[in-house]
Amino acid sequence: MTNKERALLVAEKAHANQQYDIYPYMYHIRQVVHIAEDLGYDESIIVAAVLHDTLEDTTLSYNDIKKAFGEEVAEIVYAVTDELGRNRKERKTKTYPKIKANWKATVVKICDRIANMQQSKAYNPRLYQVYIKEHHDFCENLKNPLHPEVEISKAWEKLLVLMGAPAQ
Repeated sequence: MTNKERALLVAEKAHANQQYDIYPYMYHIRQVVHIAEDLGYDESIIVAAVLHDTLEDTTLSYNDIKKAFGEEVAEIVYAVTDELGRNRKERKTKTYPKIKANWKATVVKICDRIANMQQSKAYNPRLYQVYIKEHHDFCENLKNPLHPEVEISKAWEKLLVLMGAPAQ
């Protein structure tokens, strides 16, 4: 069994009673994974994409993830996990530095944003407008000149195309 398959089993159990709109939560997880796979990312990113919401939304701990999937995956998942805050803006402001410091976490977060935007564009225009309004801050807070350009540009490019910007 691959690490991805094991991670899917863990996520399925951890998110068992959760919903993503009218769908079981695994619908969202599979969207994020599919985006990361289509962009050709490595196993650590794929596994972290599967587990990206587990620390935030389930009873799994950092140590659970580290024990089962290694420190690299645990660090990526930790980085994309929202910090506590009084509102969405405060949570994001506290979380972005963690993501920005880890290029693989940035990729997972962009894939998550793409999945959320695709879903909301089709089914929740109000939420889609939230993402549109946040886009500049999202980009400004996550772009890092130290990230490997070739690897990270694939994800940024897909997000920009979704936003209606021409491919570069």
